[in-house]
Amino acid sequence: MSERSAFDQNHVAENAYVEPSGVLDQLNLPPGFVKFVRNNKRILQISGTLIVIVVVVGSLYQSYRTGRLEDSASNLSLSMNAEGADRIKALEHVVDNYSGTPSALWASVELGHMAMKDKAYSKAKQYYSEVRDDISTSNPMYGLLSFAIAQAEEADKLYSQASASYSALKAIDGYKDEGFMGMARVLEAEGKNKEALAVYEEYLGTFLGEEQNSQLTRMIQQKITRLSAQE
Repeated sequence: MSERSAFDQNHVAENAYVEPSGVLDQLNLPPGFVKFVRNNKRILQISGTLIVIVVVVGSLYQSYRTGRLEDSASNLSLSMNAEGADRIKALEHVVDNYSGTPSALWASVELGHMAMKDKAYSKAKQYYSEVRDDISTSNPMYGLLSFAIAQAEEADKLYSQASASYSALKAIDGYKDEGFMGMARVLEAEGKNKEALAVYEEYLGTFLGEEQNSQLTRMIQQKITRLSAQE
């Protein structure tokens, strides 16, 4: 039997073939890690696919949210340029179609302002309350909306509710003056001069150690003098 030639095609092919070591082996990774990857290949593939899906979905959602915010802001701007019934309709469109966006909150506030101008105080209070319920107490709008609610109640002659709202307003940073003055004013409107006097005196007492507007101080003192004379 003749010896196989080194130039035989099959012989060359057999000697040339080397079993591939794989990408993991070529990366010089620790053997334990390579074994783990190979043993959990299917799980890792599924996990990788899920991660890609989450990233893609997150990207699409972010794009959708950005577009929605831009659309809501554009619609709010257009609605503010409208007048009368058209303005109300446009603002309501923003509220209904872009709920959860800052533009929808501002549209509700503007609807509340318009209701106040039309003396629809109950409706105004509803708008203000809905917006306030959607924000945190640390939001700068919280105090402003609380003040607006108290004003709507006072204008609607819901004195008991207004008094409670103004009383709560006293504890909100930046609205102490509005709280005390509003509460005392409501009590006077109810004819409860003694209670109003007590509120004015309490209010004046908070001025101690603070720099206050001299004109405001004189006004409070005059109210105290007037109510004291009626006792």
